[in-house]
Amino acid sequence: MSMFRKTRIRLVTLNVIVFVLLLNGLGGALYASMQYRLYAQVDAELKQIGKRLLFDPFPFFRAEKRRMLDVDRRMVFLLWDDRGELIRKEYGDSIDPAELLKFRPDGVADGIETLTVDGQTYRVYTLSIDKRVFAEGRVWKVKRIQMVVNLEPEEKMLNTLLYVLGIGGVVSIVIAVFAGLFLAKRALIPIQLSWEKQQRFIADASHELRTPLSVILLHLERLFRNPDHTIEQESENIWVSIQETKRLNKLVSDLLTLARSDSNELQIMKQRVRLDELAGKAVQSFQQLAELKEIDVQATIEQPLDMCGDGERLYQLLVILLDNALKYTKEKGTIKVTCRRDSHWVTMVVADTGIGISKEDLPFIFDRFYRGDKMRSREMEGTGLGLSIAKWIVDAHGGRIRVESEEGVGSSFTVTLPARGKDAG
Repeated sequence: MSMFRKTRIRLVTLNVIVFVLLLNGLGGALYASMQYRLYAQVDAELKQIGKRLLFDPFPFFRAEKRRMLDVDRRMVFLLWDDRGELIRKEYGDSIDPAELLKFRPDGVADGIETLTVDGQTYRVYTLSIDKRVFAEGRVWKVKRIQMVVNLEPEEKMLNTLLYVLGIGGVVSIVIAVFAGLFLAKRALIPIQLSWEKQQRFIADASHELRTPLSVILLHLERLFRNPDHTIEQESENIWVSIQETKRLNKLVSDLLTLARSDSNELQIMKQRVRLDELAGKAVQSFQQLAELKEIDVQATIEQPLDMCGDGERLYQLLVILLDNALKYTKEKGTIKVTCRRDSHWVTMVVADTGIGISKEDLPFIFDRFYRGDKMRSREMEGTGLGLSIAKWIVDAHGGRIRVESEEGVGSSFTVTLPARGKDAG
């Protein structure tokens, strides 16, 4: 469907965008963290050396030319006089003399900064100092000293990391697209199934509504064909119209019940109820109908039998199961109703000796409007919604419903409900 195709594209696009943003965020955080740690190591060494220069004698200009053996060979010391002239450079790798003046600390505050000179990045620690040194036959006044470290190794490492993150990002985007397609397809499966089920439901509902409406319309038209007939003469048409109107009214009521249950508008009002009294009342209401078909209704109801639930819905549940059993049980058959307590549960069983349900139909009997081939005849009136409503009532009470059936032998519906109004399992 084009609708689901568009939805799938939106889901994939959203997944990719979220994944890219997350990946870029994590990659940026990793890059920033690595840069901070590399720079922090250089800064720590610069501060340590700077502290030594402040409080210890200069290791420069001595006759023995003693070097600071523990200093990074990349570090270069620049000594500046009070006029901003470079006195000399000490230690470390060589820097082009033409570039040295670019480090002049005029107007630069003490501290650590990053400078880029001719495309090369340096970490520079500028420190104010007041010392006198003797060099080249004269005394120099050292006012500022700079410690310069070439960050080429750190920059290479960061560039390599950035390259890896870039390649990984491109590969991850490709993976995200395929993963997004897979996840979107999986995510849309229940939506598609629900959509198809809804479409079938609408189609079945339209069909079920159309049938009684067509019958009513047909018989009303027959009344107009013979305007001189008496009510007695047209009683059959009137009776059929009334019956179909009742059937239509029940169908609309059942549809409304299921629609409200789907939207969570229909709530279960739980309170303490006597299930034995509800079961006895339901059995009694079907007793007379059963006698007309010479069906024996046997009830075994434990007394007292109370539980927490919605009395009106529980009675509706019993009526649905009894009506279903009575509808598909042949003459001289038997219907057995059992209600008992099993520990923290209440069990209701409605068993009949009716036509039974085929193995092919059994998994679908709680689906809306589903009726097996044997149940499709107009002789057996029904909306195909009763068992769907029954299952909703059971689920709303936190219970379970199951059915056992064999064609030509009969069916047995077993309902298990928590006695205290919640799932004890």
